[in-house]
Amino acid sequence: MLKEPIQIGSFQNGLGSLGKLQQNKFVTLDNCDIHSETGICQPQLAMESESTTPNEACLEAIDNTGNIFAVSTTSGKIWKRTTAASWSLIHTNANGAHRGARYFNGFLWYWTATKLGTYDLASTYNDSFATGSDFREGIEANNTLLIANGRYTSRVDSTNTFSANEFVVPAQYKQTCLKNVGDDVLVGTYVSNDVAYCKAFLWDTVSTAWSYEAEVFEIGINCFVTLGEIILAQCGTQGRFYYWTGSKLKRFGKIRGITTALGEQKSVVYNGRALFANGTKIYSIHSEEEGLSIAFCGEYTCTGTINSLIVQGQTLLASVGTGFDKRGNNYATATIETAESKI
Repeated sequence: MLKEPIQIGSFQNGLGSLGKLQQNKFVTLDNCDIHSETGICQPQLAMESESTTPNEACLEAIDNTGNIFAVSTTSGKIWKRTTAASWSLIHTNANGAHRGARYFNGFLWYWTATKLGTYDLASTYNDSFATGSDFREGIEANNTLLIANGRYTSRVDSTNTFSANEFVVPAQYKQTCLKNVGDDVLVGTYVSNDVAYCKAFLWDTVSTAWSYEAEVFEIGINCFVTLGEIILAQCGTQGRFYYWTGSKLKRFGKIRGITTALGEQKSVVYNGRALFANGTKIYSIHSEEEGLSIAFCGEYTCTGTINSLIVQGQTLLASVGTGFDKRGNNYATATIETAESKI
């Protein structure tokens, strides 16, 4: 017989990080929307298969008209998705599997580990525009395209001039991800899978030196997450998040029970909510109103393992290796697991 009544509410508190004994939070929230109505949980719309083209794991870029370009991480194929949701194969990069893509200065820029290519959005491709050593994520900052390149940050300026070594971190680090912080850029790094220590460097994009460096005792900074005015760094292998204070990284929280790794496009902002993908699930990290705690929630489940996320207008898309999923119009089956109660 229950000694105390079970009260299920306060869904705005989201997932707990301490397991089944943590009260006022939840062990499992899958396919749930806890943000639209404070204190209430309702089923979220389901992710559904949109297309089996592209049929390879991809990273994406979106141009100024809303067209999406998906570059394969296993081959040189590049596909285009129009705003009318029509997919087509438009090019095969002679240099093979891609590490990233970005629209900048009227061009699609796409890169493998060692070659940077361009497409003028009309008919001209150049698969070997420039050479690097270990290209990873790219961002636009201060009217330039910046690309992580081993221990260096490479730059394409407004005249489309490439410079391989604009910024350098100490030799033991490799740059993994980049994030705009005002006029500055936050550079995430890792050392190796066997070294549980890395750093973030704040760079003003002009100087040859960094403004701040912040250590974190994790195996790498996997990606950055935009949470309103807060920048989160997802670090290590066990789902932990840190927030950037302006000069250092401090513990923020964790998603319990997941395994995390490097992944530059595992986070987007969709309808004002920060989303983070892991495995087949997409989690929100959000607070709908000031005064409420920021909560983790499992919002969506995809049909396969998620390689990347991108938003086109009001459409959330996920590359799942064998195709693309999109947020549909039918509701998913929500799963809620509460904390244990006294009996």
